[in-house]
Amino acid sequence: MLKIKNINKIVGLYANGKMIIHADDYTDALRKSGKDYFVFKIEGDDGVDGSYDREHEIVLSKIPNVNGKYDMFNMGLQLSTEIEIDKDQIKSPNDLSFCIRNVLVKTQTYYQNN
Repeated sequence: MLKIKNINKIVGLYANGKMIIHADDYTDALRKSGKDYFVFKIEGDDGVDGSYDREHEIVLSKIPNVNGKYDMFNMGLQLSTEIEIDKDQIKSPNDLSFCIRNVLVKTQTYYQNN
């Protein structure tokens, strides 16, 4: 299971021009698999639905996939924004924010094309 020490150090950093405003653990109690995640909230306008400008939740799985990597995606746009990362890519808060940036770039592309 993936562990990130001092996960709150990422709060206040920017990813693709948007501030990371919250970082925390998330456990999906509805799923029987008990799959755990990290959740990162990205600043935005709550009232603008269907737009890149709205607030986003980026999710990072704590359990590796079949490739031994961890899935990161924008909640609600998983199929369009998912990336795989490994532990070496998230050694520092800046590294982690860069991975979040990659998901946000895919998110922005999705909204521009749809």
